Amino acid sequence: MNEPGRADHFLGIDLGGSTVRASLIDASGTILDQVRALLPDSPGRRQQAVLSLARSYHGAVTAAGMAVAGTVRDGVLTWSPNLGLHDVPFARLLQEETGVPAVLLNDARAAGLAEARIGAGVGRSHVLVLTLGTGIGGALIHHGRLVQGTGDAGEVGHMRLWEEGVPCGCGRVGCWETRVGGRALERAAIGLLGPEEDSPVATMQSLAGQGHDGARRIIESAARDFGRGVDVLCAVLAPEVIVLGGGMAARGDLVVTSYLAQLSAGRWSGRAEVTLSSLGDDAGQLGAALHAADHVLS
Repeated sequence: MNEPGRADHFLGIDLGGSTVRASLIDASGTILDQVRALLPDSPGRRQQAVLSLARSYHGAVTAAGMAVAGTVRDGVLTWSPNLGLHDVPFARLLQEETGVPAVLLNDARAAGLAEARIGAGVGRSHVLVLTLGTGIGGALIHHGRLVQGTGDAGEVGHMRLWEEGVPCGCGRVGCWETRVGGRALERAAIGLLGPEEDSPVATMQSLAGQGHDGARRIIESAARDFGRGVDVLCAVLAPEVIVLGGGMAARGDLVVTSYLAQLSAGRWSGRAEVTLSSLGDDAGQLGAALHAADHVLS
């Protein structure tokens, strides 16, 4: 690890389900140092591993930020099904470990902030970032500032667009991500191919490319539902640019190209420029660091 000076250096940590990533940046967003490590399996040991990483930067940073997949309120991770953690006061714990002011935010919001400031949305005043993964996260950035509302602004995957459907992780039915997220596609692919298939979504896409009607219909239906949700968001938010990030978008496969095709045809989404993430897996940790910098410099 590098040993930078203390002044105006900001730590960003992205806590994922299996890995933790950290970046050290200066006030301009230049990356000074990066670390990536695998996490233990148990929730408690994951938490301790992240705090241990933060402790290694004690005395070397001006502020620290953490991005995490889950709902966040007042510096507390209230719920994260993927991590198995709930009601963890990560902002306070991070401050204790680093000795500097610390902030906590949802990973999609962190990624959105980074894409708008130093990534694919640079130069635009009104940016909508959608992260496509197991579910769908979102962030709205207005003139370089993250719109947070009461703390949950951006939970776009939980827009309830249908009266019926499979149960969502949030406890309701009809949520957008239950039809277009990675878990939804996997569920549909297993229904088509059977539970013994090792890579159901990849196999389904291969079959669709070969003209298999059932596989093609599943992808086309998911793409239409994706376009429907984005069009709703654009009717309300009217972004200049839509940035698609997350693991699904990074693959650039048939699902993603089908999703993209729907956006240009939308009544409202067709008015926005659409682009893919330029920061990839680094977006979450960089956004967390930028948010920490905002916290102490504003």
